[in-house]
Amino acid sequence: MDLRSPPTTPETSAKDGLVRLLLALCLLLLLAIAARLWLTPIGANANPDHLRRVASKLKAAGVLDEASALYATYLTTGSQPAEARAKIAYSLGNSYLDQGRHESALRWFYEAETLDTGELADEVGQRIVHCLESLGRTQAAQAALSARVQLDGGEAGSAVRRGDGDPVVARIGQREIRRSEVERSLDAMPAQVAKQLKAQPEQLLRQYVADELIWRKAQKLEYDQDSEVLAHLTTLHKQLAVSKFAEREILSQITADPADLANFFTANLDRYRAPGAEDERAAEPKFEEVRSRVERDYRAQKARDAFQRMVESELAADEVELVVEAMTSQSPPTAGKR
Repeated sequence: MDLRSPPTTPETSAKDGLVRLLLALCLLLLLAIAARLWLTPIGANANPDHLRRVASKLKAAGVLDEASALYATYLTTGSQPAEARAKIAYSLGNSYLDQGRHESALRWFYEAETLDTGELADEVGQRIVHCLESLGRTQAAQAALSARVQLDGGEAGSAVRRGDGDPVVARIGQREIRRSEVERSLDAMPAQVAKQLKAQPEQLLRQYVADELIWRKAQKLEYDQDSEVLAHLTTLHKQLAVSKFAEREILSQITADPADLANFFTANLDRYRAPGAEDERAAEPKFEEVRSRVERDYRAQKARDAFQRMVESELAADEVELVVEAMTSQSPPTAGKR
């Protein structure tokens, strides 16, 4: 018996060749897709929100370089408004700044600046100046600071004209310092120091300029935004406002009638006797001899009384609680109304 295979027909051979060709094409297509996926940068085709979430987790974990790479991809693919993207860049810049990596921080602050920084514009500008100064690029920091001052309408951009009676006594870059400005600085000094410096105008000017230069340095490094500085500034601002209020609303309302002064003198005669005198009559002063002291004490007494009345009035007009026990007690106190 002949066991040989039956001869194949040309039709069957053509079909097999076509199947093999299709299989080869599919294999090549799969290889091309795999190669494309392999060569495509991570995150390029990822969902933008997914990129942002992963980058946020990396940033929180302190892996800033990886977070930075993902944020960079997100900022180019995300569809969020420019202001929202600026906030991301600003936040990333702050993270680098906290680590002392000023060059990386500067890169992201510049990224934020080129976007719509909105309400963050001032903070971004401060951080840029800070980074430049920390990197030793003093001139660039000064230029950035001057640009900020001019945009804010500060002294560098001011076009106020002054008379010849207030001449320019110094210049720091484009900033002109007038004599009146230097002289006003005496008001904040102790009386004895102010008196000495007033007699030495050159020394006063040198000290003022030195203070201005150090102030600029402190601004560049954002010490003017330090939490302790701001807390002291708030306290000082409150004290100055209360002082001005007392001056205008209380002290200016006090009158010193001669009759009232005479009555006050009589009622407080012991206050004005010469100390250590044995003879009370001999030690008893005349009103005109101590009038200035009497008027000063009278006004002070009236001011204290008026201030106390105002405080009592405000206490009555508003709900106020004084928890005095909390000032000394270690246990939870009971609040009491005043």
